[in-house]
Amino acid sequence: MHQIRIYPSRDWRSEFRRLEGAYAPSTMRSYRADVEAFENWCVENGIIQPFPASVETVCRFLEDQGETKAPSTIQRRLYAIRKVHRLIRLPDPTYDEDINLAMRKVRRQKSIRPRQAKGLTRDYLEIFLESEPDTPWGLRNSAMLALGYELLTRRSELIALRNQDITERADGTLRVLIRRSKADPYGQGRIAFTSKRTADLLREWLSRRGPEIEWLFCPIYQGKAIAVSRQRQCDG
Repeated sequence: MHQIRIYPSRDWRSEFRRLEGAYAPSTMRSYRADVEAFENWCVENGIIQPFPASVETVCRFLEDQGETKAPSTIQRRLYAIRKVHRLIRLPDPTYDEDINLAMRKVRRQKSIRPRQAKGLTRDYLEIFLESEPDTPWGLRNSAMLALGYELLTRRSELIALRNQDITERADGTLRVLIRRSKADPYGQGRIAFTSKRTADLLREWLSRRGPEIEWLFCPIYQGKAIAVSRQRQCDG
């Protein structure tokens, strides 16, 4: 006769605090949202204790989610369930062969090739720059578009730039320090350079923004640039 082992209930949210600083804020938000999705699904299906989850429960969850969610989303939620079990030091059901079979069913159910996002070409950049109005929003957007295009930066990298990351060069261009990116999780940083036109667009925006704000691309409220905390800057 097998004994049923009872595991003490632990708050996975408090355990997730151990991950802070080791992962990007966006990754942490995704982890929390995915675990909450599993937890809510368990409640809706009468499963009183989500953790530790059984192999059967996780399989049911994956296949049920597969009816409405993309396979990439299901895979990410599986990783989040795995991470919770490891943090709470519970038996991990996610490596069972039945889990692999459930994921195969999900992928075959929606065997659609992922849509490739269209890249920003020079022609598109010119169209976007010409369409921006002579307003604070237009000046900021023009500078962001031109800088992002030339430096090959993501949105998160652009909004993380501060005044001290920009250095004027003798030829009218700019030297830009990109401190951290998705491809550089340890923050070694990289140096990039702009054209003179992009440098002029950025100077025009900074002239309108004013010198008292630390962040290069700050929010605009009622036509005026406003300073925000780093957390709000990253979230916004």
